[in-house]
Amino acid sequence: MNTKRALTALTIFEAAQPYVFWLLVMFPAMNLDEDGIFLDAIPWVSTCWVIVTLIAGGVYVWLSRDCAFRTIARNAMIIKLVHIPYYLLVFALAVVSVVFSLKIPFITLTVWAFCFVFDATLIVSSGLYELAAVIAGVRCKRMTGGQGVVFAIAGFLFCVDVVIAVVTYVKSREVVIVGARPGSSPSEPVGRRY
Repeated sequence: MNTKRALTALTIFEAAQPYVFWLLVMFPAMNLDEDGIFLDAIPWVSTCWVIVTLIAGGVYVWLSRDCAFRTIARNAMIIKLVHIPYYLLVFALAVVSVVFSLKIPFITLTVWAFCFVFDATLIVSSGLYELAAVIAGVRCKRMTGGQGVVFAIAGFLFCVDVVIAVVTYVKSREVVIVGARPGSSPSEPVGRRY
């Protein structure tokens, strides 16, 4: 499998993984688990899922080292935008858990802890994809080292990460003229365009 296909597969996996996880956990728990066996396995399944997700993000960073900045930035932006409905779903679940906590004690704390763990995992794993984009941006000199550090850190912050992903993608689309003479206007390029 070539690198471009592997990066595409990892991007699709990361974009779909929160939704797949919820289907993986919720469908059997609601429909197939009469004996409670699957419910007992949820912590183990969840731990394995978190580990696989983080390993996939690390592999993506490693494989993307020779790829185009625009491609990597686009992938990171798509992932961050596709995850927005998941975060809205988690927020709605947290609100519903508050209502149910009036009838079932401690459900709010349990639901919030579960949601926090997977939100944090999702921020870290999708942040790795943004980190790959920032590294590519610094490597091709579209970002300074200082910008790269700020963008890399912001890529792991809730809500800010989406804005940073969009800004990084916009930076990847900027036309850079290399070798322009000082004082020449951008309409008169001398060097090559990237």
